[in-house]
Amino acid sequence: MLRWIQASRPHFPRLLLAVAVLAYALTFAHLTLTRYAAFEARALDMGNMHQAIWNTWQGRWFHLTNQPGTVNRLSLHVEPILLPISWLYWIHSGPETLLVLQAVVVALGAIPLFALARLRLGNEWLALAPALAFLLNPAIQAANWLEFHPVTLAPTFFMAAFYFLLRRQTAWYALFAVLAASCKEELALLVLMMGLYAAIFQRRYRLATLTVLFAAGWAYLAVFVIQTTFAAGNIHWGRYAYLGETPGQMLLTLFTRPDVVLAQLQAADALGYLGQLLFPVAFLSLLAPEILLLALPSLAINLLADFPPMHQVNELIYAAPIVPFVMMAATVGMARLGRLGQMLWRHLSGKDARGTTPPIAGQALGALLLLAFALTAQRLYGYLPGGGQYQLFTVTEHHRRAAAIIAQIPPEARVSAQDRLNPHVSGRETVYIFPRIDDADTIFLDVTGPAWPQHPSDLRATVAELLAGDFGVAAADDGYLLLRKGAPDKTFPPSFYSAWRRPGYVGSGSWIDFGESLRLLDRQVRTDAYGELVVDLYWQALRPLDQDYQFYIGYADPEGNLVHESRFYPPVAALWYPTSMWDVDVPVQVSTLPWTLELDRFVLLVGVVRGKEWQAGDFLPVIGSASPVPLLAGGALARLGGYEKLADGRWQPVTPPPMSPATVLQVRFGDAIVLEGATVPATRLAGGDVLDFTLYWRAEAPPAFDYSVFAHLVDGAGNKVAQLDWQPRDPAGLLPATAWPVGQPVVDAQHLALPVKLPPGEYRLMVGLYNWQDGQRLPARADGGAALVEGDAVAVATLQVH
Repeated sequence: MLRWIQASRPHFPRLLLAVAVLAYALTFAHLTLTRYAAFEARALDMGNMHQAIWNTWQGRWFHLTNQPGTVNRLSLHVEPILLPISWLYWIHSGPETLLVLQAVVVALGAIPLFALARLRLGNEWLALAPALAFLLNPAIQAANWLEFHPVTLAPTFFMAAFYFLLRRQTAWYALFAVLAASCKEELALLVLMMGLYAAIFQRRYRLATLTVLFAAGWAYLAVFVIQTTFAAGNIHWGRYAYLGETPGQMLLTLFTRPDVVLAQLQAADALGYLGQLLFPVAFLSLLAPEILLLALPSLAINLLADFPPMHQVNELIYAAPIVPFVMMAATVGMARLGRLGQMLWRHLSGKDARGTTPPIAGQALGALLLLAFALTAQRLYGYLPGGGQYQLFTVTEHHRRAAAIIAQIPPEARVSAQDRLNPHVSGRETVYIFPRIDDADTIFLDVTGPAWPQHPSDLRATVAELLAGDFGVAAADDGYLLLRKGAPDKTFPPSFYSAWRRPGYVGSGSWIDFGESLRLLDRQVRTDAYGELVVDLYWQALRPLDQDYQFYIGYADPEGNLVHESRFYPPVAALWYPTSMWDVDVPVQVSTLPWTLELDRFVLLVGVVRGKEWQAGDFLPVIGSASPVPLLAGGALARLGGYEKLADGRWQPVTPPPMSPATVLQVRFGDAIVLEGATVPATRLAGGDVLDFTLYWRAEAPPAFDYSVFAHLVDGAGNKVAQLDWQPRDPAGLLPATAWPVGQPVVDAQHLALPVKLPPGEYRLMVGLYNWQDGQRLPARADGGAALVEGDAVAVATLQVH
């Protein structure tokens, strides 16, 4: 194999490299463009970047209104590369240009890395490994995925600059060094480090001096002059305030208070951070520390910041400037691994230092390690298909219908738009993030989802205030609203409500009627694109409704404790499409707003309240259903089953147990409850074991009280040796007896721990019901079958303890 690697024609590796670069660029362009089209890009930073570049293209350099207190991008970051990027807007003046550009430039970063590897390894097949590992690196993919930032372009420029530095092609080195430094103000410090490398390892003192002077001068100008001019001070210094009030005090603390620095590094989990950076390259970068250390300024900027997002490697953009130095160090590390293997082979084989054994074996081992770790990192944390964070958003009809609304916004309009709509209308001189309005004359909203940064109820109230004032409805469709100053219409057209209307929806047939007014046709429990829980309920008005109803949706844990409810976080359909406007027999989708549920299992509760005052608690009773369901709160809340989270984050109904008992009992407790049978999987146990058993209950009439269950383990003399008391439950969770559906089985699985020193012998498991308030037991009597009833308890199993 090694001979084949050495003898292969060079154009095959280059062809594979070209295919990999093209595939990466096309894939990430598709992923990010689809994300943008699905309105998943945010005002910060896609809206900011697009507005600043669009205004620069229009001659208003770096003009920005999208962020409060900001009128110029230079007050946030100094990124001169935006000037030449803005020229691309002559081709297409939209965020799509930026996303395609970014995908292409990042993909091209594999080329200078390949060239560097070929220079160091002398073999183009082996040089493919670092290039492919770069494209598989989760940290660079995270930056590529996260909308558009100039800093994401810098890794390609840094690797090209370093390659030409090694090749002593000064003009090309200077070009790419300037491009890298122009991507963000502090990146000049990394160029400065390359200048030091030129002095120490190449002894090119004149070039090194010029590089250091340029980099230091530009960094000082960008941070202390430009940003200070436009922002009255650098807005990022607050992330280092624990070090001191001024940059001088911060530097003094860094050099005189190692305890403070160490505490911050521990808080930032610096070792874990480095581990995440080095894992995708099999830690080979450690074999070339002089190159890895070139990233020290960015490492320090990230790890010393009292800002947790900067300590993330595989999720945000902050690690992007470090990645090229990790990759270049790993490439040189591969070459050194080859020489180490060569030396070891010579030592073991007894050959002298003049032997001709090539280093390719060690280099090939390094290439295999590099690719193996890169593929593993991609599988765990990557954003390409098959990666742990891969996500391809779906562009729905709702998203596509926004285009007609956007087309009605004049270019000169001053617009306030919600977070996710903002990037789509930010190509203008003035744009704000709603609810900031200021001098905006146009407001663009999507009311069908979360209203960040407002509460959904506050958004509804804000729109009502705007319509009561100078604003009117210029356009509305499928939950989108375009409000404009001076527009005469104050009402929403019928097309606005299509966001919730579902004509022709049939459902699964598992309907539930709440009063004589509303029918719940169906429900779906799902996970949204961000892993949050969403419940979709499909309702139908059974008659014309002359009042508005509120929908109560609650999530309870298996013990019956309420963990979230819609009382204070209502479904937006109820806010914008009240039931008094519903047409009879036209299904309406009412969805909960996304919620992060810190549980692996939950129980879904649904009810309907008359009017808008929750405090009155005037719930509609459940009067019918396709099949009986447990009812809580005196019949007001339908308990719609339990759900459990799968490993991939999706939710599924709790798996039902076997519905037939192993032992038929047919024992009646009181007048309403029957214990139909029991299942005891193991009847031969030892002291300290856990006895598993399942009881099968059925209510023949509505139970009058929430009875408790007892289980006693008794010996041959009738002495109790172990016991268990509990409220009845089913696989979903706690299920009080008063909530049992009449005629439906309730399967109750329990576990009884046996005493460790339980003597061997025969024991019986006795079960009964009692009133937990006064301790009064329900009388038991056999109702057929061969059950052994003793007073108010029944023996459900006989056990042998050995």
